[in-house]
Amino acid sequence: MRPATVAAGLLACAAAAMTAAAFATGGEEQRAASSPTPAPDRAAVRDGKAIWVANGCGSCHTFPPAGARGQFGPNLAATLKGMPASYIRESIVAPSKVAAAGFPTGMMPEDYAARIAPAELEQLVEFIRSGVRD
Repeated sequence: MRPATVAAGLLACAAAAMTAAAFATGGEEQRAASSPTPAPDRAAVRDGKAIWVANGCGSCHTFPPAGARGQFGPNLAATLKGMPASYIRESIVAPSKVAAAGFPTGMMPEDYAARIAPAELEQLVEFIRSGVRD
């Protein structure tokens, strides 16, 4: 497979997953605003950043806490601000459920639930949450 094709596929996948996370609703956003969230676990945040890097998330997404400036997916610091962990998790494992404004579904890989171990997924979610707190 050509490197450009692989890179484009990774970027598209990451963008779709984060887009879905950014705009999934169902009352979670309202609950997140009304209930305090616990402080992030430092070890989980550190390990979550490593998982972010290993999965190429920054190739599609802009996310200042990761030093990422991807141009294909939404800026996670803006689109996920105040969202609960459940919303972020679902956006990663079911990215085509909903897309952020201006981003089509189907761009992000649908297999992160199989590729990322459950404990690592939680660390990734914690890393993202730590960077989008109000």
